[in-house]
Amino acid sequence: MYALWLCGVLLCAGQVGAQIVPWHLGTLDGAPTAPSAINTATAKPGSSRVVVAIIDSGVIAGHPSLAGQLLPGYDMVSAAQNLRKQRSPDFSPDQRGAQCGSRLMSNSFRTHGTEVASLVAGNGVDGVYGVNPNAKILPIRVFGACAMSRKDLIDAMAWAAGLAVAGVPDNPNPAQVINLSMSGGFSACGADLQALIDQLVQANKFIVAAAGNNFHKSLHEPANCAGVISVGALNAENHIEIYSALDPRTMVYAPGGGAPLPVNTAWAMNKLKVASYELDFLGNERATSRFSGVGTSYSAPVVAGFISLWLSHYPNNNLTDFEREKPRFMRYVEPVAQCAACIPMGLANRGTLGIP
Repeated sequence: MYALWLCGVLLCAGQVGAQIVPWHLGTLDGAPTAPSAINTATAKPGSSRVVVAIIDSGVIAGHPSLAGQLLPGYDMVSAAQNLRKQRSPDFSPDQRGAQCGSRLMSNSFRTHGTEVASLVAGNGVDGVYGVNPNAKILPIRVFGACAMSRKDLIDAMAWAAGLAVAGVPDNPNPAQVINLSMSGGFSACGADLQALIDQLVQANKFIVAAAGNNFHKSLHEPANCAGVISVGALNAENHIEIYSALDPRTMVYAPGGGAPLPVNTAWAMNKLKVASYELDFLGNERATSRFSGVGTSYSAPVVAGFISLWLSHYPNNNLTDFEREKPRFMRYVEPVAQCAACIPMGLANRGTLGIP
């Protein structure tokens, strides 16, 4: 089994004219912005459609903030781990309260993939704005009430990229960006996973992975694999969050939220706004949007969305281009004493990307 650690910790926005922009995206009219905001609020997507795969707990397709954003996806959980007993095109998460043996599906697991997807391509309904609302989400379910298997993760990544997977129809919408908001594999990248990542990078795919919420310890899979864009978490004030992994190999840090900040600002709440679900007073599940996103699970899709926005203008760019151009869209982040070798850099559109 793959020892999965979801990288979201469930522990603001500013009114700009008639539109509310989540703090992590910046502002529209020059109002003060959160120090860690990525400053894409005014950036317009380019003409190229970019597909972003969300390999996660599944996505609840009916959420209004994701209307029009989802492509046909797949449930890649194999029969032994799947309460539905087979893989299928049904990419929805397990039902609330689903149980696998003595293991209960938590509500945060159930909504995790939906929340992550909304940070990439939320359509703006109820104030849920993705970094690139023109991106299309390819939802792939890889875990549920049962534990995730390593083979299912590898199959899911291969299928997302358009590679053939035995027993599964070909993916008609290969992703250019693959988001993995999870951690907890081997402390050194396994040869099987590294071989696939090498193949995907050669095919000009971008793999973005959460650094993990292990409280300043080293990276685990998949973030520790070569060729992966590993993402740590910042609070709104541009400081590395205490829960984030800390490792010199972490390529970039992005807003991940945390505890409320003691300042009188629009970002003092210090959580990311996501599309989610909750129970009403009658016990019925309903769609909602809320400032509840905290963790490297949420900083990773901010970076995946940013890359998709960049690719919408430059569709032929690859990982080498991204690494070469990093200085153009990075900001200084104060180092943490526990990692003398770390040179942390935060994501920021500084008006030099060629994005209007």
